[in-house]
Amino acid sequence: MRYFFWILTLPLVAVFIIFTVANRAPVVIDFWPFELTQSLPFSLVVLLSLLFGFIVGAFLMWLRFGVARARARHAEQRAAVLEKELQNLKRSRAAEGTAAARAAGAALTLQSSGQNPGQPPGQPAAADQAPRLPAASGDR
Repeated sequence: MRYFFWILTLPLVAVFIIFTVANRAPVVIDFWPFELTQSLPFSLVVLLSLLFGFIVGAFLMWLRFGVARARARHAEQRAAVLEKELQNLKRSRAAEGTAAARAAGAALTLQSSGQNPGQPPGQPAAADQAPRLPAASGDR
C-alpha cells in the first residue's frame, strides 16, 4: 500500500512543480464588487483555485453524508439498547431455568419419598389410599 501511495504521489508532485515553474507570469485578479486587485503568478492562481474547489467539494460531501452518519449513529444506539435487552432476557431466562430446575428437583425428591408436592409431610400419598386391584393372572 505504501508503494501505491508513492506511485501516485510522485508523478502528481512532479506535474505540479513543472506547472509552477512553467507558469510564473503574473496575472491580475480583480475582486469585482470590491475595489481590490491582486497580481499573482498564474500557477499560484490555478493551484489555489484547485485547492479551494477541493475544500468546497469536501465540505459539500460532508454535509451530504451527514444524514447517513446520523442514521448510522441512531442504528448503533438502537443496537446497543437491544443488546442490553437481550442480555437481561438471557439472565432472567437463566434465573427462571434454575428456579424451575430446583422446583423439579424438589418434586422428584418428594415423589421418590412417596409424597406429592403440596401434601403435608406425614400423611400417606393419595395413591396409597386408593383401593388396589388384584394383579392380572396369566391363567385363563
